[in-house]
Amino acid sequence: SRTHNDGATAMTQWDWIVPFKGRNHSGATKQNFLCLSGNIYVMDNHRAALWCWLQKLDLSKPHSLIHIDRHTDTLRSQMDEWLDNLPDWTAGIDEHLGKNYDSSGFTCPVIRWDNYLSIYLHEFGSNLTMLRFLTHNDGDPPNYEGTMFSPMWDLPKNMSYWLGKNEAPWIVNVDLDYFFCDVDDGSVRMISDEYLETTFSGLRDAMDRGVVGAVTLCLTPDSFTPGWEATEALAARILSILGLEFRLPAP
Repeated sequence: SRTHNDGATAMTQWDWIVPFKGRNHSGATKQNFLCLSGNIYVMDNHRAALWCWLQKLDLSKPHSLIHIDRHTDTLRSQMDEWLDNLPDWTAGIDEHLGKNYDSSGFTCPVIRWDNYLSIYLHEFGSNLTMLRFLTHNDGDPPNYEGTMFSPMWDLPKNMSYWLGKNEAPWIVNVDLDYFFCDVDDGSVRMISDEYLETTFSGLRDAMDRGVVGAVTLCLTPDSFTPGWEATEALAARILSILGLEFRLPAP
């Protein structure tokens, strides 16, 4: 139930695809929750993002993606092994996240928070109309020749413009660690409420125009951010701009 951002947001019904397991460590492979309202997914671990896109879009047809994340998420160190052990793209979330392979005697998940995007680009990148990255240049460069790169300060004024009708449908992939930077004793948010309001009002405008196929929003609560409390509050703020109420269950 979305409302205009001019007061209290009506209670939002979330579909808990991965029921909330608690404010636990997420790391590279743990999924503590995944929920959905409309075409907006919220999660603690980005490794669920590709599964979400598969639910909302036909990735074999033309589409576009904007990736807003501290990290590139395009690790390629064991690409051959990952590609030999991919989950079925029609699999449910548990099977998708639970697909493993043997790496030198160790059982490892195929889909991780740092490789889901390189796997996606290998498998579906030929169908991309546009790929735009806004990152801190942390990680392997994306395995897609036509990637467009933009700095953080270009995002607020251009979000709605970038999500133009001619490249629809868009995937909007956001990790909240993008909005934080490191300090001596942890992390601090480095963007203002006005930055958030302008940026995500632009996203809402694009959603209202019907050009956004899926939004995936990741908290990353235990790395590169101050923790669960700060990332939950930031997620709630962003989602309120999109007209949704978001609150994780009480401890």
